[in-house]
Amino acid sequence: MNDVVLFGKALADPTRVRILAALLKNGLCVCELADALEMSQSTLSNHLQTLRQAGVLSTTQRHKWINYSIEPSAKPALEAVLNHYAAALKADQRGQRDAERIRRRLAIRVDGYCVLGPNQLDQGEKHEL
Repeated sequence: MNDVVLFGKALADPTRVRILAALLKNGLCVCELADALEMSQSTLSNHLQTLRQAGVLSTTQRHKWINYSIEPSAKPALEAVLNHYAAALKADQRGQRDAERIRRRLAIRVDGYCVLGPNQLDQGEKHEL
């Protein structure tokens, strides 16, 4: 019963839904998530802790970066829920912005991994102008 409550709690917050949607296709490190979702690392870390406690996230470490991804056993349930509400998620402007920023952030990886640290996406945009 507790697992069901924790899973519901994981989905009960719009920020956590944004995080889960971001991680559904790709594993990301904290700095990539913070940069793409435009939130502080401390706020993001609190939400990631709730998601980990719910058993929906797994982590891997590479050098100093910890990458978060959807726990394989939770992925079918999360996909079912998020796909059920896909139209609403796609219509949400913040969700659209998140998806675009994640796409751009993934494009600056080296060998498939983050090498930049936080707050690099907007700094990179300034240099491109």
